[in-house]
Amino acid sequence: MINDKKVLIIPCSGIGKPIGTVSRETTYEIIENLSKGKAETVCLALLTSQDKETMDKVKDNYVITLDGCAKHCAKKNTEQCGKIPDKNYMILKFAAANPDKKPLGIIEIGKSGNALVKTITDTIVKDVNSLLENKQYAEK
Repeated sequence: MINDKKVLIIPCSGIGKPIGTVSRETTYEIIENLSKGKAETVCLALLTSQDKETMDKVKDNYVITLDGCAKHCAKKNTEQCGKIPDKNYMILKFAAANPDKKPLGIIEIGKSGNALVKTITDTIVKDVNSLLENKQYAEK
């Protein structure tokens, strides 16, 4: 059964860090191109400041968080508003599993950084589709 919920992709801010840029670029690629109309994002700062409209949107939809580091800011702030993410990913794990795909900088992640984004989006787009089809995950 298909429902009217969206999947919110909430990336870490990671300002000043290449992995943070990868997290955001992954989100933009999914919501603007690969899962347009199915996935959206919210501003992590609005979630952190407990903006009511943002919190309600998070509570009423599926959520996938993308964290760049062990601080898990996206996941923790999602949980703080009362929502357990349906999936949480650590971007550093993708980077470690794909050492040939490294972001080259903060503003421009380069060809290898874009290859990392592609690897991550391949996984997350499958999650978006599974959530919207109400399939259960083997792992949570």
